[in-house]
Amino acid sequence: MSRRTIRRPLTVAAAAFALVATGALVAPSPASAHWSCGRAAPPDLDTTGGHHTVFTANLRVGSSLRCLDVGDVYMSESLDYHCYALDINGLDTWTYVVSVQTKARGWIRDDGLNDNGSRVWCPGQTQV
Repeated sequence: MSRRTIRRPLTVAAAAFALVATGALVAPSPASAHWSCGRAAPPDLDTTGGHHTVFTANLRVGSSLRCLDVGDVYMSESLDYHCYALDINGLDTWTYVVSVQTKARGWIRDDGLNDNGSRVWCPGQTQV
């Protein structure tokens, strides 16, 4: 066996290890994830309570201002959180909520919620 034959597999293995160590082969980061418009509701993973809006807030069909507005929730309504996602730009976080009183449901940007939204990540977000 020549020296060249032995070195090549070691060089490829070393390069692959370096890519993994730097994160180059890791799945897309949460910053590139979002809940796309019109997708089915995420699972109800957040078991906390005492949630409400800080003002009348729009419910959306995805985690973005680009998604359709499907109604409002008011400060007087108690909210059940499911989980949170990023917006399509990876800048803002959004929480999927269900009104305990009216059963209205959808996404609200976290700065409109009394406690800045859920702390539970929604699995299965769309990667961009």
